[in-house]
Amino acid sequence: METTPSESSSTPSTTVPKKKKQRLGWIEWIRGWMYIIYEMLFQRIMASHLQNPLSLPPINNLTCIVTGSTSGIGLQIARQLAESGAHVVMAVRNTKAAHDLIHKWQSEWTGLGLPLNIEVMELDLLSLESVSRFAEAWNARMGPLHVLINNAGIFSIR
Repeated sequence: METTPSESSSTPSTTVPKKKKQRLGWIEWIRGWMYIIYEMLFQRIMASHLQNPLSLPPINNLTCIVTGSTSGIGLQIARQLAESGAHVVMAVRNTKAAHDLIHKWQSEWTGLGLPLNIEVMELDLLSLESVSRFAEAWNARMGPLHVLINNAGIFSIR
């Protein structure tokens, strides 16, 4: 009796031996941990001379909008940009908090006797109407925008 090609392919004629899982030996474990420790120490030593945070180079005559700049990363970004000479527009929901921050930064700032160039514009990303008002107010200025940092945002799954 002859077998067709489909029958012969469905019954394997040879058995494939199962491969045994290889585990890491104790030498590999030690080498891995030594590498991690070395990298951590090496990075710490190599970065020990750097300031925290790194100061930005002078960026005069640049206009930057930073959303969500009354707390967290946005707050630090806005301050660093302003201290580097940029014109910073804080696009925030709570304008009173932003004005309080600006007053605090101005009193702490000691750079070259010049005041920080910061202003506040209201922007609530939860409201499309607020976004439209912000865009209209910005376009009415007819001024350039060099940097836009979208730090604030809304995430919604429906």
